[in-house]
Amino acid sequence: LDEQARIGTFLDRRTSEIDALIAKKQRQIELLDEQKAILINRAVTRGLNPHAKLKPSGIEWIGEIPEGWTTGKVRHLFDNLDSRRVPLSTVDRGKMTERKYDYYGASGVIDKVEDYLYDEDLLLIAEDGANLVFRNLPLAIIATGMYWVNNHAHILRPKSGPLHYWFHALECADYTTAITGAAQPKLTKDALASISLPNPSPEEQEKIVEHIQKNEEAERALRGSVESQIQTLKILRSTLSAHTVTGRIKV
Repeated sequence: LDEQARIGTFLDRRTSEIDALIAKKQRQIELLDEQKAILINRAVTRGLNPHAKLKPSGIEWIGEIPEGWTTGKVRHLFDNLDSRRVPLSTVDRGKMTERKYDYYGASGVIDKVEDYLYDEDLLLIAEDGANLVFRNLPLAIIATGMYWVNNHAHILRPKSGPLHYWFHALECADYTTAITGAAQPKLTKDALASISLPNPSPEEQEKIVEHIQKNEEAERALRGSVESQIQTLKILRSTLSAHTVTGRIKV
């Protein structure tokens, strides 16, 4: 009984220490996410020159922008391809035998289907769902290859500039005032068309994308290292308990 008590005390102390380390590592990942969001937002709305002269954009979520930039509404910056969307019921999809193409809904790929509607890289924006309000998942999605889109996601093709810049700009945008409906939040085609985005030159957009991608590579490497450390700590915790209660570690 004395040894059991010593083992219990030892494990309580050591597992608490390991749990505290795991919590710190998980907080590091949260901070990486916050830092990434701040970096992308600043690059998209302010550019890469920290000394650039700024002017009011007139758009609350954007704030000030470099003097050489403009802003534009979605209706002027993109072609909307919603008219080509076709919803497929669960029953219709269930009858399909060859499932090789992604089937997109508001939150991304939700199934595989036997045919496709789109054969180019485009941007999808959720039309409805709680994520419009809570933003727990990305609101903007880059769809690539051949795929099908149902009527729960808007489809946009940029008129100029790199797709990835507009992906980041749409993801940073504030849709709060454009969303309607309480029980089922909705972003209509017209409401999306009225959203304003920062619009630097295509050349500067390319540089912003390169800057973001370079930082994302570094962030992924650091995140991978931290996640690996968390896994190691969890294995250590499990091993410590098993080895202690079976007498392989003497207390």
